[in-house]
Amino acid sequence: MSPPYPIIIVTGANGGVGYGICQRLLLNLSGNAPEDALPQALVTSEKGQTPCEFTPTSRLCLVLACRSLKKAAQARADLLEFFDNYIAIAIKKKPVQSEHLKVFRKNLSIDLLELDLASTRSTFDFCDKVTKTYPYISHAIFNAGCAPWAGINWLLAVKCCLINIRDAVTHPRFKLQTTGVMSDEGLGWTFQCNVFGHFIIYRELQKLLHLSPWPARVIWTASLDVEHTLVEIDWDDWQLIKATSVYETSKYQIELVSSILDLERSAATPPPGNSPIRHLISHPGVTCTNIFTSSLNMITEYLMWMAFILARVLGSPYHPISWINGAIAAAHLALAPLVFLAPRDKATVYGARASFFGNPYVDSSKVVNWPENQPNAQNLVDRCDDLYRKLKQERKSRPLAN
Repeated sequence: MSPPYPIIIVTGANGGVGYGICQRLLLNLSGNAPEDALPQALVTSEKGQTPCEFTPTSRLCLVLACRSLKKAAQARADLLEFFDNYIAIAIKKKPVQSEHLKVFRKNLSIDLLELDLASTRSTFDFCDKVTKTYPYISHAIFNAGCAPWAGINWLLAVKCCLINIRDAVTHPRFKLQTTGVMSDEGLGWTFQCNVFGHFIIYRELQKLLHLSPWPARVIWTASLDVEHTLVEIDWDDWQLIKATSVYETSKYQIELVSSILDLERSAATPPPGNSPIRHLISHPGVTCTNIFTSSLNMITEYLMWMAFILARVLGSPYHPISWINGAIAAAHLALAPLVFLAPRDKATVYGARASFFGNPYVDSSKVVNWPENQPNAQNLVDRCDDLYRKLKQERKSRPLAN
């Protein structure tokens, strides 16, 4: 019987921070002592060298869950080229690693599965394929996201940058969003893509997560800008159809849902032989990703990148900027011994940071207004569960397509 190995799903892995997460996982899991598994000074007071439970391993399966299989195939080719270049350099530096790296590379599989979070049918189909293909899932990293960007208020953007450029590009107030965008299925589009689609995946794959050889980890992606954008939430508008800051509100919903699910797993005793599940929250800080750059041209995108650099020079720790640096928080949550992470009842968000010289690290903060919003969070999860069960029942009742 072959030894267990990590089987990791990453949604939205064809670009941006999702791609960076895959890069960091390859670099870390191919070695014996993953750097991203080490304790982070600003996150834990724990010291010592508690070993990463996932290493050493001679095998890894990454599942890239993407809306476009063409883009996913290109991402896989790029990841393999990136990793092959790393192996060549690593072997030259430390020839003793040669055999292990070659075996790891031979056993590495990067699988592609289609997933359109704006379609519940696609989401359920994805889960069916995962269930039929893999014996267990050790990690589910919910990175994919969308936003109904409508452009930029350029006059306000210039004004904010002139007053305080560091704050302007850390908590931008000049991004315009469209209110009331609906999916083809009549659900709030941003809510469905960012929150509910991933909720379905978790519920559908819960049994596979329990079958993980280690405590399974579900990592949800929040946003740095939640606290500074959140003013008032209409809890009855749970699909965010009327919300003005719909993207940021959906990211706050993610924090709430993840925190409730983590407590839910704490209260539930897994059946004998089943592994527990942790729900964890990360965010990438401020990075140059295509979730917003579609609103820019080549010149303004370059100016944005320069503004991010300037903000970091002026002392901002919130600008990792690159995809791979922004991915450090999710990679840390995926690999660090659980003793280094906050207990379930602390509702903690782990964020990517960067030093003046661009060296990435991880910091943590508490979920905003968690104690007072815990009942609202539970109500949100209950509504998601009701909708999930309704859609699942409708799917069972639907005649099979020829």
